[in-house]
Amino acid sequence: MDFDSTADELYALDPSEFIGARRAAVARAKELGDTTLAKNLNALRKPTTTGWALNLLVRVEPESVDRLLELGAALRSAQQALRAGELRSLASRRAAVISALTDRAASAAQDRGRPLSETVMREIGQSLSAALSEPDIGADLRRGRMLGSVSYSGFGPAALASVPEPTAPAPSDAEPKGQPTEAARKQAQARVSEAETAAHQATSELDSATARVNEAAQKVSDLREALSQAEQESRFAESARRTAEEAAERAATKLTQARDLAAEFDT
Repeated sequence: MDFDSTADELYALDPSEFIGARRAAVARAKELGDTTLAKNLNALRKPTTTGWALNLLVRVEPESVDRLLELGAALRSAQQALRAGELRSLASRRAAVISALTDRAASAAQDRGRPLSETVMREIGQSLSAALSEPDIGADLRRGRMLGSVSYSGFGPAALASVPEPTAPAPSDAEPKGQPTEAARKQAQARVSEAETAAHQATSELDSATARVNEAAQKVSDLREALSQAEQESRFAESARRTAEEAAERAATKLTQARDLAAEFDT
């Protein structure tokens, strides 16, 4: 019995079964004398419906989720390398991929007797978008232990949305303090974190701008199509008007001729 396999089993369950199964797992860990495992398992939180649906999606469509995360990596790579053409092509696929995965999550939940509300559907799409934009969120999603929805605005997730790593037992010997190499490592990590945050923010802003450009381009295309249709209808109407005008002139001529003929009989 270990934390990862037990957590995977728990987060594969329907939310209504979670508490009872967690209680039983904690009891087994205690019977085995593993108090650390029992404590970590007892700290696991029950997922919301959104979290459960995301975890279900990862289990029924692992390859599709992998493709979503690969698309996110490709978008970040194209943005960093300033490959505008590739970026536009990848960005145009983003909405379709997220929509398809959201529909698949809804279908899988429906098959298990849990139809999803519109709110949950929106939260799933929002979470998938965050996973695509932020590698850490994507890794959390892929593990299949999401607690609920998550959003991304360029500065990391708004709140804890995935099961954290378990607490390890305290080591018997304390780590030596004051080593310069450790301080340097932490400083380097802090700089990397700052750079990643800035890069992620730039990617998110670029994604939003690209989406707005695509939306505007679609509106222009729709307006051009509507204008073309209106111009065609105008031409048809003008043709019909000319035909009617000619018919009216012929009818007027016949009427004049008929009146002249009638006048001859009257005289």
